[in-house]
Amino acid sequence: MMDIIAVKNTLRHTMRNQRSGLSEASRRNQSEAASLLAEHEVLAPLRRKLGRPLTVFIYASFQDEPDTSYFMEQCWMQNDRVLVPRIVGAGQFTLHELHKTSDLLPGAWGIPEPGKHTSLWPEGRWQEIDLVVVPGLAFDKTGGRIGFGGGYYDRFMSKLKLLKNNGREMIVAAIVFQEQILAQRIPMEPHDFRVDLLFTAAGTIYIR
Repeated sequence: MMDIIAVKNTLRHTMRNQRSGLSEASRRNQSEAASLLAEHEVLAPLRRKLGRPLTVFIYASFQDEPDTSYFMEQCWMQNDRVLVPRIVGAGQFTLHELHKTSDLLPGAWGIPEPGKHTSLWPEGRWQEIDLVVVPGLAFDKTGGRIGFGGGYYDRFMSKLKLLKNNGREMIVAAIVFQEQILAQRIPMEPHDFRVDLLFTAAGTIYIR
């Protein structure tokens, strides 16, 4: 029987090919529709519940990932604070406040990230984050996720959850193409985290 690491690596290869096979139009349309529905179904009700704009962590999309710029634009229109990571080496990143997509510049491996002129969001304020939107290659309907294998988000989520022990609510979500949602359960290791919501073009999938 294949061990869990080998199974995950096989899944990564399969899902990379699956995602890269989507047409540009499909990726664009699904990204936009998922972002609009997320605003209507989750973000707007959450703002009403909290009585204020949100603080949202979201990655800047790269190549054939779901386009996160639509989601960012929805947040900015509602005066939400948008925080985006910048890689600083050794599996770590810093968070920076982003006010417009033109503040993104090519960073490590060409991945867009906040330019050095953007404001650092200090780790001491990470607990203020209301919503975390993470990338991934595949997801299942129990919240299982398989990433790219670098461990950046596992480490980030572990650190963030320690800071959130003050009881403040935090939602972990992903913007996903329909083709990224697996019927079978993704094998999970102890350090892996699960998401609470999947934002899709057909509507939000609530895990818990």
